[in-house]
Amino acid sequence: MGWPNRDFTYYLLTEEEASTEISRLSAPGISSGRVHTASLQPNREKPSQDRFITEEWDLGERGIWKFRAVFDGHAAGDETVDYVFSTLPHKIRSALTALSDINTEAVSSLLRENISATDDFIKQGVLELFPSSTYLEQLSDEEIRAIVNDRPTSDSQAYAGRGPHNMKVTRAMRGTTVLIVLISPEGGIWTASLGDCQAVLGQKQSSTWTTTILTANHNAAEPSEVARVRSEHPGEENVVDKNRVLGLIAVTRAIGDHQFKLPSIYTKRVFALAIPGMNRPEYHTELILNCNLTPPYVSGVPDVRYFKLDDNAKACLIMCSDGLLDLYGGQDWQEQHVDIADLCKTWVDLIGASLDTDPNSSSAPHQSAEPLDNLALSLLNHGLRGPTKTFAGDIWTDDNALDRASSLLTLEYKDKWMDDTTVLVEVL
Repeated sequence: MGWPNRDFTYYLLTEEEASTEISRLSAPGISSGRVHTASLQPNREKPSQDRFITEEWDLGERGIWKFRAVFDGHAAGDETVDYVFSTLPHKIRSALTALSDINTEAVSSLLRENISATDDFIKQGVLELFPSSTYLEQLSDEEIRAIVNDRPTSDSQAYAGRGPHNMKVTRAMRGTTVLIVLISPEGGIWTASLGDCQAVLGQKQSSTWTTTILTANHNAAEPSEVARVRSEHPGEENVVDKNRVLGLIAVTRAIGDHQFKLPSIYTKRVFALAIPGMNRPEYHTELILNCNLTPPYVSGVPDVRYFKLDDNAKACLIMCSDGLLDLYGGQDWQEQHVDIADLCKTWVDLIGASLDTDPNSSSAPHQSAEPLDNLALSLLNHGLRGPTKTFAGDIWTDDNALDRASSLLTLEYKDKWMDDTTVLVEVL
């Protein structure tokens, strides 16, 4: 395994060793009775930036609402994903509790407004320090460094020894995708998403499982998103380059990432001077300065959708970060030879087969389960082992599958070789 002219070391595991290692690294669990979870980043020197949450909200006479979310953090730190993870669910619950009339559009609006407001709040944190480009031009680099690299003035402000100004700036520099699923007691399902995490609904009324994708795919390889971004920036040839916005970022919508939302002077004079800074700051700054002409390029406006569960159908909900797409699609997915609908159908078929053979799947909620019974772990395990057939038509053998899983689990390399991958599966 490796790149051209460079090999890396990994260890070929037995089937038993591979299963044990997958379970150990992904910390599978079952929360809220029926939500199966697993989250994997095999490089322990580079912790996962994925976060997930499952909660039941008792709204009194309005019944028990289910809240599920996956956040996939990116860039050179966890400041944004940790902030969103710790604040956004509470904001949505408070807004839902305060609604005078719960209806489809009202819930959709509160999801849209609270997600966008969180992104706006992060941007305002920077603008409170540096209100305009003109203001920035009047400051020296040393004056800006003193502002953005402040120290905490109290224990309550401390975050790894950093001050409140520094946190405002770094939250704006980092980013996170958002995937939220909200389920009413009556079986109404709202999804709200920014980025390329996915939610998929599987339902079975008679003999077969049907697959419904509940979310959009907000990245720069998605034709509809590319068309939207290009239409908002006419005449800018490099607005999408090599399946990345401005040649830098894969997602087209996210919270944070304000180097793509604010004028380029904020990247040059603020973000580039902050500690800790950006990945490859000179390269990123140069591209931003050359290409960031008419911001914003990355949107903080989520896609919100509503669905209703079919009456009396057996059903499952699958939520994941984009790492699961990478695992199942492999190089074919990266090169756009695989349709996302095919991948999602594969997941539903796998989970559906497990539920069809599980006598407990439609009765009382599971109180506990062994790791091998975890449906999220099952999806992860299949993905690590690769496709049953490649795009070129070659058959993928058991030896191929074990070799692939071994390489992904045991590779010796300092940086991440596999994307953070989080999976939630809920029996509805």
